[in-house]
Amino acid sequence: MKLRITIFFAFLMSGMLSMAQYSDADLFRAYLATDMKTWDKYIHAHNFDKLSNKEKMRYINYEYGYVATAIDEKAPDAEKHLQDFEKHIAALKGVLPKATVLDYESSCAAYKALMNKAKFISYGLESFNKIKEAYELDSLNPYVLTLKGNVDFYAPKAFGGNKRRALGYFYKAQKIYEQKGDTVNNWNYLSARLCSIQCEEKLGNVDKAVSLAKKLLQRYPDYAYLRDTYLPELLEKQAKKKK
Repeated sequence: MKLRITIFFAFLMSGMLSMAQYSDADLFRAYLATDMKTWDKYIHAHNFDKLSNKEKMRYINYEYGYVATAIDEKAPDAEKHLQDFEKHIAALKGVLPKATVLDYESSCAAYKALMNKAKFISYGLESFNKIKEAYELDSLNPYVLTLKGNVDFYAPKAFGGNKRRALGYFYKAQKIYEQKGDTVNNWNYLSARLCSIQCEEKLGNVDKAVSLAKKLLQRYPDYAYLRDTYLPELLEKQAKKKK
């Protein structure tokens, strides 16, 4: 009996340690370091079906961010991650706000478009329509605003793309996160800020993009992509523009 109790507590402590290893702070540090393998480990370390609704909502948001990386890096299990993401979205209908569900469904359709060139247009239209519906339902949802901005940013003008309109969505999402005080260890907030910088650049506002990038780096000096790749590119572009 004593041995069984010891094993039980060892198992319990192991589970608690696993949860503690993947705090929002840990996962945010990994995001800053472009260490998405840590996100992959977090996703694989938990059985979605056994999580509480609160943990499921947290889990799917990291999954939302990770699937894009898995597809971009051509991870061997990228398709499995996408299938799981779609299943988890369905499981959280009635738990998550409807606009957030539509946002996730829109991103899922966009991910499918990236993985299935033969159905790129049909999945692309599905993504466009889902995020349009989400925005009409809740225009103050920062997840929705950021994805709506990305759709407008990347879509060709012939399909309704508009980078200036996209910029407005990115700034609005950023402002809502800040008003709610939801900026600490929040990769979604950081993503919205980076998107606004990229949008300023594409609109030809390189000086503003540099200024915003430096400001963001002051707050997040460990943001590896911005520090080591994107800001140097912006500075080089700025220097060429001034010649």
